[in-house]
Amino acid sequence: MVFHSRYGIEMKNLWPVTSVKKRIASYVDSVVDGRLAQLKMSSQEDGQAGVNQEQLDNVYRLLYGLVHDLDPKINIASTQTEHAFGKQWETLKEGRYLLSDPWFKENVSRIITEQEIQIKPEWFEGKKILDAGCGNGRWAYGLAQLGADLTVVDVNAEALREAQAALCELNENVRYIQCPLEEIDTHLREEKFDLVWSWGVLHHCGNFLKAFKNLTQLVAHDGLMFVYLYGRETLPYSVDINLFKERLKYNFLESAFDQTAFLLEKAGGDCKQIHNQHDIYAPLINRRFLWNDVESLFKDHGFDQVDRTVDHTEIWARALKGNWKQFHENWFLPKRQPPYWFQDHPDDHK
Repeated sequence: MVFHSRYGIEMKNLWPVTSVKKRIASYVDSVVDGRLAQLKMSSQEDGQAGVNQEQLDNVYRLLYGLVHDLDPKINIASTQTEHAFGKQWETLKEGRYLLSDPWFKENVSRIITEQEIQIKPEWFEGKKILDAGCGNGRWAYGLAQLGADLTVVDVNAEALREAQAALCELNENVRYIQCPLEEIDTHLREEKFDLVWSWGVLHHCGNFLKAFKNLTQLVAHDGLMFVYLYGRETLPYSVDINLFKERLKYNFLESAFDQTAFLLEKAGGDCKQIHNQHDIYAPLINRRFLWNDVESLFKDHGFDQVDRTVDHTEIWARALKGNWKQFHENWFLPKRQPPYWFQDHPDDHK
């Protein structure tokens, strides 16, 4: 099967490396072919010669909307996104702000307490905490250092292996669960956590609303949920559509070599940034949110106080169930001012 250049993506002989790519191809072809047929019929009725670039852009907008539906009926994009992160944890293990980064590893617990969730470090000792979407364990490592009773969950077996390898050096008793967040309710029935931590995960889930609801129901009374989500303010919709086209281009490249060359070019030749570029271009599902919508979601799911902990166009949200005034008096730290950890790496000053 060939993803034809008439769809606005300039590629050659792009196929068929994995069953995931084949399924994506079939899905994309069906959506695009159906919409193009409608546009061609409309063009003929209007006396136009064919499909113009504006109409092709409308096809991309249609496909973008289907992929990023909060409660989707088609799960092909979630399969691709899961595959993309599996590849990331298996082959792209090093990068800035990972545990392979000595500065980040040394400071991760401080980053969690002072800059991310802004809660005194002594609060974490013995607390029952869920890292929902742990990846290679970079945040779990910091939470374990703080003394948490830790459960980590990820959809990818490779991610859990990496997390376990990282946490072994701390000699902590950690529970590992492999499942998508949309199914976590079947693995943690009747359990409640003092903190549900989900950093940069929910916006990639196949069914965002189901995953979000599941996590909120695992938060104990007087407990917290903390999330990092992509913010719409960072990337206007028009720019996001163009980035989505680039993601399609990347995912349909013929070989791993071509994909690595693509990422290296985007990273400006810096091998340490390939992991970060993979984050941007590999997963198809990358939803973006407005703060008011995130705040409303938490309130609708029974949270009493929702705070934006980082002054940025991306979204860091700390939500509390229960007596937030007492918690604020006893445990909350002052809001940190920029530059934040992700804006001021020591390597930038070399």
